[in-house]
Amino acid sequence: MLLCPICQSPLTLTNKQWACVNRHSFDVAKEGYVNLLAVQHKRSKNPGDNTDMIQARQQFMHGGHYHFLADAICDQLGEVNANTLLDLGCGEGYFTEAMFASLKPAELFAIDISKAAVRLAAKRQPAINYLVASNHRIPLPEQSVDVAVRVMAPSQLSELQRLIKPGGHLLIVRPGARHLYQLKQQIYQDVRLHDEQADELEGFQLLEQHKVGAELTLDQAAMGQLASMTPFAWRKTDKLKEALQSKTSFEMSTAFVLDWYQRD
Repeated sequence: MLLCPICQSPLTLTNKQWACVNRHSFDVAKEGYVNLLAVQHKRSKNPGDNTDMIQARQQFMHGGHYHFLADAICDQLGEVNANTLLDLGCGEGYFTEAMFASLKPAELFAIDISKAAVRLAAKRQPAINYLVASNHRIPLPEQSVDVAVRVMAPSQLSELQRLIKPGGHLLIVRPGARHLYQLKQQIYQDVRLHDEQADELEGFQLLEQHKVGAELTLDQAAMGQLASMTPFAWRKTDKLKEALQSKTSFEMSTAFVLDWYQRD
């Protein structure tokens, strides 16, 4: 199922090493994942989320705060038979593990550009095919995926068109209008709401759109994790830093939109 990221030839596994006919080879790490992100395709030495963001996300997720979203994702995917499931931008694997446990697909491939995130995810669940790769260069063959899932991550439409089988499905999870509204108030003078209109994707038909959310009460530790795990980590204002130090309880709105598509 895997393709060489350099020449796109099929890879064969021998003695914990994937190799193609052109002698490009990629070792399986001790944690069980394989790094298929070619050096020439990197834009930085260590692309993706850094270790601090990943650890904060792991702590927050395993605190159960987004359990409702994991349930909603699995309920939606449970409507179809996904023998081959692809998780695009899996991060540290919280939602990937939920899908694996609930749906029990024959093959589950999970990719992320962050090596640190994939290493952490693979340590917890070696039965999942974790790959370090880019969502814009996915090392899988054409029409090899029954269902692809993209949770709060970017992807390239041409890759989705290439990979998902005719009649297959795509689930895109993105922020709802007031997602993390109170956190954004600590950063921006004027808070803009997220657009909930679904994208029109060539080659795909939008079947359904669902909205889920929860009002959370977070302690100081959980709020610090939330602020550190999102892109807002790069924009910590003095106002936010003061709030994180002075308050012991935080009210936080979470909102997500689930767009469910089918491949033509």
